[in-house]
Amino acid sequence: MEYRINHVHIRSSDPRSSAKWYERHFNAKIVSDREVMPGTRTVSMEVGGPVRLNISSKPDGSSDERAVAELNRLGLEHFGFDVDDLEAELSRLEEAGVRIVLPLTQVVGGARLAYIEGPDDVLIELVQPARPTPCKESGRSAVADSEDIHIEESESPPT
Repeated sequence: MEYRINHVHIRSSDPRSSAKWYERHFNAKIVSDREVMPGTRTVSMEVGGPVRLNISSKPDGSSDERAVAELNRLGLEHFGFDVDDLEAELSRLEEAGVRIVLPLTQVVGGARLAYIEGPDDVLIELVQPARPTPCKESGRSAVADSEDIHIEESESPPT
């Protein structure tokens, strides 16, 4: 069996307000807003891919303890969005008053990343993938990221 991540789930004191933040900053689209589990409201959102973002209210009587939006913590540390232009995204978000947790950082393999704080103390990574580097001799391009190197065939073979 092949497995895929179905969703990321965030607990919020105000799911609708948090959903508006993701709409404003990441063009997320609300696909449902309803009671899924008794006594809680869940806002489900699409954010440019097959993995859904769910934001739910906390059940009555549950803990008010909050996560901390910081790097290097055990448990679910963060989730990430791909972006085309990391510098432009960071400028846009900083102008909107979003806290930058880790500024633009170049990583091994050419990808660039940064971390921001979302609503409900959620840590969010922004990733600008490495750009392909054409190899003139082979007609292929190499894309390096922090995990491994991927070789992609070009659309037309070299002549």
